[in-house]
Amino acid sequence: MNIVVAYDRNGAIGKDGDLPWKRDLPGDLAHFREITLGHSVVMGRATWESLPKPLRPLPDRKNIVLSRNPHFQAEGALCVQSLAQAVKAAEGEVFVIGGARVYEDALPVTDRIYATEVHEVFSSADTFFPDVDDEWVESSRENHFRVEFGSGDRYDYDFVIYDRRN
Repeated sequence: MNIVVAYDRNGAIGKDGDLPWKRDLPGDLAHFREITLGHSVVMGRATWESLPKPLRPLPDRKNIVLSRNPHFQAEGALCVQSLAQAVKAAEGEVFVIGGARVYEDALPVTDRIYATEVHEVFSSADTFFPDVDDEWVESSRENHFRVEFGSGDRYDYDFVIYDRRN
């Protein structure tokens, strides 16, 4: 299982049900699409509801939504009540895409983290990625700068892959 996450220097992943940087990192959104396309994405109900309606369900991916409410419906997505059910129903690779509680539950059984590390601090953030410990090792890092021609990115960031140590 994989995690895909973007966070700031303090681990912030959300503010008022949205990304702290809103949609100001189109390069990150394209990277997310490239990584997850053709696979399964697992998310909590609040993450599902934070997606812009025209993007629900995320196209060309199996969308699986976790909710403790057995009656919750998400049009175009499979709704389940546990991470284990989500993994069992997944097709292709499994990518957990949020939110904080789902990340926390998935972290112990995750092999790889695809992180976008945003070089800013969003002090008004209210949701954070769980702390990771030394059982993770950085296996690659790719720098992206907002000054790159035509990027449209408002902030500098790195794409980083962390793999669990064996």
